Amino acid sequence: MTCNRTTGNRIGMLVARHVRARVRQAMVAAITATIGASTATAYAVCNQTTASQADNDLWNTHGCWQDFFLWQYRAYNMHQDDWSDRGWFDACNSNKEYPKHWNASYLVTYGLTDNIAQAFHGTIDYRATGEAGDNNYHDTFRHQASDSTSFFGQFSPSVFGDNDIQTSCLLYDPNLASNANPGSRGGDFMHEAWHAWLDKNDYDNGSAGGHRPGPTGACTINGCDYFYFHGIGAFNFGELWQTDGTAKRFHSPNQIQVEYLCEVSDLSQNWVPATVRMSAASDASTRAATRFINGPGYLCGSPRPW
Repeated sequence: MTCNRTTGNRIGMLVARHVRARVRQAMVAAITATIGASTATAYAVCNQTTASQADNDLWNTHGCWQDFFLWQYRAYNMHQDDWSDRGWFDACNSNKEYPKHWNASYLVTYGLTDNIAQAFHGTIDYRATGEAGDNNYHDTFRHQASDSTSFFGQFSPSVFGDNDIQTSCLLYDPNLASNANPGSRGGDFMHEAWHAWLDKNDYDNGSAGGHRPGPTGACTINGCDYFYFHGIGAFNFGELWQTDGTAKRFHSPNQIQVEYLCEVSDLSQNWVPATVRMSAASDASTRAATRFINGPGYLCGSPRPW
């Protein structure tokens, strides 16, 4: 079963539609293993003694805002049993994983200017994508942490209960990766949540972890996407979830991640520290150069609109 094809407006392919139930049945064993692994790693081994300069600089703009993190853990469906040894009871310690998670959420919630003449999408879109509740963008998921260093983030659909989004130690420990900064962390919220969008809308984005096998085209890794270029204003704020099944109105996970990162780099509020902007731009540039079959994707700082 496939989507309707419009040859002239596809970028060499069209994402295949399939029945979600069949995918989930095929993944039951993998999902069960994932749940078991999550239970077994309740206590963190990720280094929680340091934070990136970007994390520290953003943290200093708000400090430990209790009202925000008491809202954030509900909005992102976070639970004590997932985060108990990751700063759940130490939410003002900016070296811990949970405070770093809500630090990135703060940037998503307040950090963008929403310049309608230049932005790909609005805060309303990025919040609805990253926050956990069932909406037009995705079914409900649960934000979890992982001590793995084999991935940045991971989306796991569930047959029973909420889906899971895991962010790994690579996004929290600056000794392991430059992606351990609030912009990149928020970018991974978008990336993994877009896998949830694909799941909600019954799209199969590929067999390599929800991407296409590679290297192929301009993509240099095993896990490739297309960049579905669209003009500024093609999506009104609040319409990112919409699609007509063609490349004119479609996004891949790496694309929405790059678009968010470039919003942080190019169109963030004037109080957002330069270290946060530069880290976001660096992550976006690397991803744009390595992840897209028809790449490079959009590069931060390039002219807008098209």
